[in-house]
Amino acid sequence: MKWRIIIKKLMVTWLILMPTSIYGEAGRIDQFNGSGVLERDSDVIEGGKGVGVESMDTAITEKGSMRISFIDDTLVDLKAHTRLLIDDFVYDPSVGVGALSLKTTLGTVRYASGQIAKRNRRNVSIKTPAATIGVRGTDFIMVVDEAGGTMVTLLPSCDVSGSCVIGEISVETDVGYVIMNQAFQATMVRSSFSKPLPPRLLDLSERDITNLLILRESTPYDEAPPMEGEIVEKPDVLAVDFLDFDGLDTDALVDSIEDIWDTDLKDVDYYLEELLNDILDQLSLALANQLKSELDKQNVEFFREKGYGYDPTTRILLENEEPNYHFQRVDQTLQHTVDLYLNNNYGYILNLEQNNGAVYDYRMGVGSNTIDITQKQ
Repeated sequence: MKWRIIIKKLMVTWLILMPTSIYGEAGRIDQFNGSGVLERDSDVIEGGKGVGVESMDTAITEKGSMRISFIDDTLVDLKAHTRLLIDDFVYDPSVGVGALSLKTTLGTVRYASGQIAKRNRRNVSIKTPAATIGVRGTDFIMVVDEAGGTMVTLLPSCDVSGSCVIGEISVETDVGYVIMNQAFQATMVRSSFSKPLPPRLLDLSERDITNLLILRESTPYDEAPPMEGEIVEKPDVLAVDFLDFDGLDTDALVDSIEDIWDTDLKDVDYYLEELLNDILDQLSLALANQLKSELDKQNVEFFREKGYGYDPTTRILLENEEPNYHFQRVDQTLQHTVDLYLNNNYGYILNLEQNNGAVYDYRMGVGSNTIDITQKQ
């Protein structure tokens, strides 16, 4: 274990000393529509095609979009109302090794892997307020809402000839993680304290798929060979034949970054927004069903112990009358009655005072919705 630590320290030192690029820039804005800026230290730089980007720049789009091409061939699309920090970028073109760290706090980002992700996914980190995304040789699109909630969809890396590579991404929070390795799998995370939704295969039309992909003019880069024991599958998703890339002899770096990419921002922006809303609806429904399923299981166990019917000690009658709980209590004077029908998709804590009698912390199902009732003469 000690030798692993030593090598790791040497790698970190090497990355720190390595030049960002031979031009001193991490990349540049390749496409730009509408309005947007780069924040660099205390300066605000107007966005535009050809503007260089550096580590620690924050790219902000307003009513517009921009595409950033990094010198390792990584590509990042920012849609309207998006905020992205280039937290770290180092790259040595001579060996094709480096590190990339991005942080997105709001908006829609479409990411296409470059040479850094090809070499080692541990060297690529994309963070949101809710999750950390690790990338190994693939593309994805993510949406971050105002509360930091994050939706991530894995995309294949494809060129205009139909050659595609399907890599792998991990989505991790403080309490769990998921791995996605099939094209058009998606997950959702509400916060860093919740587990990611188990990956769902999206129901997409051919038009949907076309608008999600970022097509390269050239063949995707050579994928790193599988690790020992790793199973490489060729998934057939939605009748689209995404074949594993067979390793053509291509240069990892090209002379002109803008010649790599065929997809144009302005061609897909309008429809993409509508499509992402549909994907969010699919994932929200899946998340709601998952939460409902978990709640149902907990409620079965809860009422197995608690039971339904009339309790003479508390004078409470509790019945499960789908889709509601039926709660009823009549006080000893028979002058005060509480009769409630409550949706059994939720849990409740009831505090009830009737004349001189009271029931506190009475629970119906698993949940924390609190109801306080006072009945007096």
